[in-house]
Amino acid sequence: MGESDMKTILVPFDGSNNSMRAVDYAIAQCEHGPVTVHILNVEPPLDDYGMVRSYLSRQQHTKAMKARADGILRRAVRRVGAARVLCKTHAAIGEVAATIAATARRLRCESIVMGTRGMGSLGNLLLGSVATKVIHLARVPVTLVK
Repeated sequence: MGESDMKTILVPFDGSNNSMRAVDYAIAQCEHGPVTVHILNVEPPLDDYGMVRSYLSRQQHTKAMKARADGILRRAVRRVGAARVLCKTHAAIGEVAATIAATARRLRCESIVMGTRGMGSLGNLLLGSVATKVIHLARVPVTLVK
């Protein structure tokens, strides 16, 4: 079976316990056949009008965010590697939900598995705002893991 025959899953990963549970869920999908797990870390874009812009150039910000993403992704890679599952990592800067959906399309992932966390009594009661946006933007099934 070639790599093109493998199931592909995108797992957005921010380093939280919720996102690690999503990694574990994606690993468990290997019981149903070969899986390639794409792990994505998305950092928010530089705010041109905010304080960060006063201290960092866009290039410095990109370099700092790449280093941060690499550190975050390392935890997920160790977990997937220990399970002997094929894993590819990706880092991006952009609006988080839109970047997740666009990355799933670009990589031709068959599904997205992501963690979610509840909000307080105000706002979105059941799903985090990023998870809600991804559900609306994605063209593939989205599995939310608590």
